Amino acid sequence: MPAAFVTGGTGFVGWHVAKTLLAEGWAVRALARGVPSRRSGLEDLPVEIVAGDLASAGDFGRALAGCDAVIHAAGLLNARALADYRAVNVSGTERILAAASAACPDATFVYVSSQAAAGPARDGRPVAEGDAAKPVSWYGISKLEGEQAIARDWKGRWVVVRPGVLYGPRDRGLLTYFRMAARGFVPVPAASTRIQAGAVEETALGIVRAASRRDLAGRIGFLCDPRPRTVREFASAIAAAANRPVRVIDIPDVAVRMAGALESLRETLTGASRPFNADKAREILAGDWLCDPAPLRRDLGLPDPPPLEDGLRAAWNWYRANAWIAT
Repeated sequence: MPAAFVTGGTGFVGWHVAKTLLAEGWAVRALARGVPSRRSGLEDLPVEIVAGDLASAGDFGRALAGCDAVIHAAGLLNARALADYRAVNVSGTERILAAASAACPDATFVYVSSQAAAGPARDGRPVAEGDAAKPVSWYGISKLEGEQAIARDWKGRWVVVRPGVLYGPRDRGLLTYFRMAARGFVPVPAASTRIQAGAVEETALGIVRAASRRDLAGRIGFLCDPRPRTVREFASAIAAAANRPVRVIDIPDVAVRMAGALESLRETLTGASRPFNADKAREILAGDWLCDPAPLRRDLGLPDPPPLEDGLRAAWNWYRANAWIAT
């Protein structure tokens, strides 16, 4: 039975990757920050939990030893400054690379990056594999620099996957919108902007398949639904999942910028990062977020993506069943 080491096991993507690895016949060792002091859902899976974080990557070489794949799904999604993103998404990646290079140099290294590393569409044209990366946010810059660390420091086989907007059970990123829908309204910034979403279960399957594909070494590709949706269409699908009257309210761009500036000021005053700030506003207003996932989807043999409406309804039902949304 092949063995995989997964970082970010308590996170949204990492948890689903661990679950999919198990279903595909892998033994899983999952790096988990903050366990066993708190429940994360990871303890419900038959995995070997490795307590630690990217700052202590040098301490778990024994858990990496003998692994056939390292899937690096951990990362920082919100921060007050580029330096904070780099401390985790770049320096943390370099630490896990160093530890894995010593313990399992023949493993396939799969880096879970982001569409943000590539940047938005180019004059309406989707970003394709091989296009020069042009990130517009601090998060995107840090993920691109993480990709560059993989290419520079990992001497064996590596694959980089760039998911788009992800949704599904256990996601806290879009949870705010589902909770707003439960209260009867959903705000929509950049309503006409086109995006490409992806169900987390399908994305996890793509990541796991990449881990066993020797012929994909050196590949940087996108994982998402090929069909674009406007932000308004996506928000309306969340509203429909609530199965109750929900108002979808367009937010003017100027209001998005002002809200981002105010949240950044709040970060400065409190010293704590916020889910939304001026950098996130810049990313939201950067134009269409389009890419071409067809080549990687084809090579991984992924089935047609599930209907967005079905996936969002399943996420809503999971949130309700697990009391993440009040009934």
